[in-house]
Amino acid sequence: MLKIEKNLWPLTVWMKIFGFHMLGSRKKLSNQSKRCHYSICLLFTGSFMVLSTVALHCTSFVYGVLRLKVNGLGPNGTNLTTANLLNIGIEHLNNTWFNIGVHCTFFFVSLTSNWTNLWDSLLLIEKNMKFNSTFYRKSRKSLSIGFSFLLLDCVTHLFMSIRSTYWDLGVMRSMAIVVSNISRTTIISVFFLFCVMARVMTLIFKSLNKQIGNLADDAEKILPIYLITSRILNARLEKWRRNHTLACELVEMANKCFGLVMLVTIVNVFVSFVTTSFEIVRSMGDNETLPLTLLLIFAKKSILLAIIFFESYRLQSEAGRTAASLRKLHPMTADLLTQIKVNTVVMEVIHASPKIAAMEFFDVNIRLLPTLIGSTLTYVAILHEVSAHSK
Repeated sequence: MLKIEKNLWPLTVWMKIFGFHMLGSRKKLSNQSKRCHYSICLLFTGSFMVLSTVALHCTSFVYGVLRLKVNGLGPNGTNLTTANLLNIGIEHLNNTWFNIGVHCTFFFVSLTSNWTNLWDSLLLIEKNMKFNSTFYRKSRKSLSIGFSFLLLDCVTHLFMSIRSTYWDLGVMRSMAIVVSNISRTTIISVFFLFCVMARVMTLIFKSLNKQIGNLADDAEKILPIYLITSRILNARLEKWRRNHTLACELVEMANKCFGLVMLVTIVNVFVSFVTTSFEIVRSMGDNETLPLTLLLIFAKKSILLAIIFFESYRLQSEAGRTAASLRKLHPMTADLLTQIKVNTVVMEVIHASPKIAAMEFFDVNIRLLPTLIGSTLTYVAILHEVSAHSK
């Protein structure tokens, strides 16, 4: 077992508890029979968790729609306008789509070669680059912070579930609350895994940039010996080039694993921003007490979006500094052929520009935030006008 596997072992074990297959193709068990039984157990556990999530949220959605259709009353018994009913229905559908979409998507991803290729590439990069202790310390730190956020989310979601009327399914309310919290923990664990992988990839690009800095320093020390300098630069630059290509491929594999999850998440957060903001504005306009549940939902969605944007932006920013680091080698090049090689590598790095993307629809980074805020304010204003005219 390589050191990166030991560092991420708590996370992979945690994901296996929920039925996600977290092994790479290079992971071998002691015998074929044990390996088969292990895979069957994971498949059974994961399938059961997925079916529980689908059954729970579909039942809750149908029950909630029927309840609104019958009496047209809100959760606190107040009469609702058409805009209010539409807003509540959309939020219910949005929540159902999000939970089922994220859980099912990553469960099927964990069964495909996309995840095994991602994991195997990470192990291959570790073998080639031989990371220092700082790399592993920071990766362990990201795990500790992630588990802390996961625990906080579990506690707040349990508190919201008990107070909310969302799970009013009669005699099944208690079981629905328990299953919903397990489902929520499973889904947040997927984002936990994404953030850890994004952090590890950021550290990989930071190590690559540090290697370029060390290469420039070493070349400067022997600059008078032109022939040796060119030979060293060519050999070490070619090795660095292969590692950088592997790192870019790792980001592409991460996009294949998490791309659809990111798409579902961004759409869900945008719709949730619109619906919760509208309810908060409506409560303030009617001089009602601000709904605590909606405020918590808005805060949790904002935190989730901020973390995803931050990790994606940090990865893209670190990868973008690579070309600038490479240009420091130009004064160290002793001949025309070496200069051409350095320029070629710089062009390849600029062209690669690895980034987190949502199924090629858009890049997941902080530049998406102004668009989300502007669109949210626009739709909230439209819903507020419709609600005012329908009273």
